[in-house]
Amino acid sequence: MTTDNWISITSALLAGSLVAVGWFVNGVLQRRKDVAQRRLEYRLSALESFLPVWFAIQKSGGAPFTNPGFLQQLEDARSKFQLYGLDDEIAHLENFIDAAQKSNLVAANNSLSQLVPLVRRRIRSELGFAS
Repeated sequence: MTTDNWISITSALLAGSLVAVGWFVNGVLQRRKDVAQRRLEYRLSALESFLPVWFAIQKSGGAPFTNPGFLQQLEDARSKFQLYGLDDEIAHLENFIDAAQKSNLVAANNSLSQLVPLVRRRIRSELGFAS
């Protein structure tokens, strides 16, 4: 074989290797992007599940438990927070629920006053908005 043949074979092997490496790297990066997208969807769903609870509290004037759909909304928010929430989000929501169950209005309002801005900041943060 001549030098020209070896150069052609080496070039072909190198080009094939580069294509294979590029394909692999692209696959890994695409998978990371897909996982990040799913994580964002679940996080936003969890955080947004609290909004109907907050709106029901505002609309009811402090007595949301009389609203028949409120407990279902609260249960939905609680389950999503447990699955996809961060520790501080879960703690604030659980403190609110515990205080509300004990009819401790001061503690419930205190937990709620911490949870509402936290949820708002986290939604904005997850979406990449300035806070």
